[in-house]
Amino acid sequence: MDNNWKLDKIEIEFQSWGENKGKYAGKIRFSNGDQESFVFKIRPDMADAYIKIMSSDIVTSAENLGQRLIDSLGLKEIKGNG
Repeated sequence: MDNNWKLDKIEIEFQSWGENKGKYAGKIRFSNGDQESFVFKIRPDMADAYIKIMSSDIVTSAENLGQRLIDSLGLKEIKGNG
């Protein structure tokens, strides 16, 4: 029996239906080498804290993606509206 549990997946999504409609919620899954797993729910009040922790990385990744798209399309960097 493998007791070496590791974080396998974190999933947070916007709920568009049900009890948590209009909020973020999700789950965290741990698994081991024996293909066993268990899942914890991420409550809406906790999902916001996870998003806040990741927010600067999300923005940085989005900015990098935007620049890579500009480069791949052969466009000049797009500046603000003014």
